[in-house]
Amino acid sequence: MTGLHDLLATFAAIGSTGDGGVCRLAATALDKDARDLLLREIGSRGLFPRIDPIGNMFGVAILEPASEDVVMVGSHLDSQPTGGRFDGVYGVLAGLLAVQAVRNRATANPGKARRNLAVANWTNEEGARFQPSLTGSSVFAGSLALDDAYACKDGDGIALGDALAAIGYRGASPLEFRPVRYVELHVEQGDRLERAAADIGAVSGAWVTRKMSVVFEGEVSHTGPMPMASRRDAMRAAARAIEALYGEVEREAAGAHASAARISVFPNSPNVVAGRVRVWFEVRHDNGAVVLAISNRFLKRIETEAAEVGVQILIAADEQRSTLPFDPAGVELVRGVARDLGLKALTLQTVAGHDALALQKRMPASLIFVPSQGGLSHNPREFTAPDALDKGYTMLAETLWRMVTAES
Repeated sequence: MTGLHDLLATFAAIGSTGDGGVCRLAATALDKDARDLLLREIGSRGLFPRIDPIGNMFGVAILEPASEDVVMVGSHLDSQPTGGRFDGVYGVLAGLLAVQAVRNRATANPGKARRNLAVANWTNEEGARFQPSLTGSSVFAGSLALDDAYACKDGDGIALGDALAAIGYRGASPLEFRPVRYVELHVEQGDRLERAAADIGAVSGAWVTRKMSVVFEGEVSHTGPMPMASRRDAMRAAARAIEALYGEVEREAAGAHASAARISVFPNSPNVVAGRVRVWFEVRHDNGAVVLAISNRFLKRIETEAAEVGVQILIAADEQRSTLPFDPAGVELVRGVARDLGLKALTLQTVAGHDALALQKRMPASLIFVPSQGGLSHNPREFTAPDALDKGYTMLAETLWRMVTAES
């Protein structure tokens, strides 16, 4: 589908890192450029634009003027610092084109559509600049207060609310329709579809994730003359903790995933023993009991091991994300569409977080995957073949048609 691939290439140029990747952090000037382009695309297709107070963007197609109901489709335009060209943006652009196609089909079949349709770009899905991730979709779902979202600060102390205002996307036109269902199309970011030679993933649920941010409090001192036995080295305690996390995962031997992917150091000088170090840890598994077992042992262990080197710990954040299974009827609908289109579908759980997980707290949500070559994501070499992207688009358009025309 030439239009989709041309759009993907155009958006990939905004924040291009020159190696195939994209760096387009939420509420930056580059995010504004991508948003502005999406806004123009929405208008050029005759959709009605809306921007809500947290900056979520919508393009609405009125299919049934007498209905207040709307089926929603979308994803996100923001990226990780080392983002790929498909993560998130594929779901927005395929959604945009699918909304246009479904509207045209409804026009050709008057009286068939029973509800309206909207494409969405959700603010700060990635959480690379502002935490927590899934910010815009969580505000829309009602699980995160708008003021709390506005107060989220980046590493320079800039609040999300101020950053959105600075780029002109702290909106005042919320979606006035009643959302009744949400669909998200996304690259898998794993290799299960590829290994199964499947075309489509019908996502039934998500792994449980526990995210912990730990501060190690030691004491600054000179790296030269201070005797080793007298040092209270926060970096040393943090290093022990990182290794301890991986050790606990290996000990459990249950196939859990874990990481320590972000670290901040004070004063971050080569000649000063670190006085304060903060590390962001996470543990993921499809069984919440496994996540708790690993992370609870980990927290208890690092407190003891940090004390052995004169360092105290403070738990700055501790969040467990447990989600309900996706709407079973939606999973069956996706599988049925795939079967009717002659596509091989695999039912699976998502390991990564997506806006659909936040939005299902407000409405039934569905998540559709297409294969990621080698399972690589958050990397400039992220790749999904053009024909796989096209199959996903075809799946999405047919799924949306059935949702807007269903009797109930």
